[in-house]
Amino acid sequence: MNTKMRVPVRPAVGKIEEYKPGKLVKGAIKLSSNENPLGPSPEVVKAIIKILESGDLKLSVYPWEQDEDTLRAEIARYLGTDVETIVIGAGIDGVLDTLVKIFIGSSDEALIPIPTFSLYESLVTIAGGIPQYIPRKRDGNFTIPVDELISASNDRTRIIFLGSPNNPTGNCISEDKVRKLAESVPTAMVVIDEAYVEFADSSLVNLVNEYENVLVLRTFSKAFGLAGLRVGYAAIPEWLESPYKKVAIPFSVNSIAIKAAIAALGDKDHLRRSIELVKSGREFLEDNLQGLSKVYPSQANFVLVDVSPRKSSEVCNTLEKKGITVRDCSSFRGAGDSFIRISVGTREQNEKVVEALKKSV
Repeated sequence: MNTKMRVPVRPAVGKIEEYKPGKLVKGAIKLSSNENPLGPSPEVVKAIIKILESGDLKLSVYPWEQDEDTLRAEIARYLGTDVETIVIGAGIDGVLDTLVKIFIGSSDEALIPIPTFSLYESLVTIAGGIPQYIPRKRDGNFTIPVDELISASNDRTRIIFLGSPNNPTGNCISEDKVRKLAESVPTAMVVIDEAYVEFADSSLVNLVNEYENVLVLRTFSKAFGLAGLRVGYAAIPEWLESPYKKVAIPFSVNSIAIKAAIAALGDKDHLRRSIELVKSGREFLEDNLQGLSKVYPSQANFVLVDVSPRKSSEVCNTLEKKGITVRDCSSFRGAGDSFIRISVGTREQNEKVVEALKKSV
């Protein structure tokens, strides 16, 4: 008997590229993963320490349903709308995983304007679906060609993914374009990923109440500085709540993360400081890099930079040798090989990356 035979892996797995996170180099300035340079609110840290020391949080017990309900209620209050249906998951990734399982089956299709977050296509492929890629317009700020999306849709189209602000391009989609998509492709769920919306000028969460096929994703990883705790959520149409609960993995958000998210929502001053730091830093990077390379206007906590005629890999390697890591965007489908993404850091970090790029590009 051959004991070294391997169990066959589903063919779909072979079609997927491994996710490439922002590079982490010990001792280097990390501007590659769009994290909050201020870290989490001090009130979050205090809350975690308090509940652990008091014994109120029993780590041997599954997350308490009432705590989850409290978090959902606080999120609804934070959104400031009459959206009543909030679902949570282990980061936006966890919420996305559940949504794709609900809507995508064998040969179902999803429309993905590229370049964008690679997890969309991975999850669709894993589910047996077919990602359909629609290139964003290069003659501007990577705008979404809505008419092309509509033309690419058919009776198998189940999801349309819209990053707004989009990763890695930093731009948003307008409300009128989302309305046009939702009304033109009623068989598809329009999934608006607002992971970076706290740094943007506006949100589209109000559309959830108007359309049965629109939902909005949010996260505590960026503006709230809780990336390591993995808390994401979505505002969804009321009818979708039951299917979501059926498919979602139970207790996917742990007890500490739930308490931390509640505390984070309570510290509005820390959120304000985080947003102000990013907006001022973003303006600094855009102003100081514009003459050096092409910098795309951003509504997120990062900027996209075209370093051509140099290659992105070359520039990233040069910066790494100088103790700075940024994101090489060549791994983003449709991005090409000359784009880098720079997360907004502290003023000192921003100055260092500008100085380093001036000597590199």
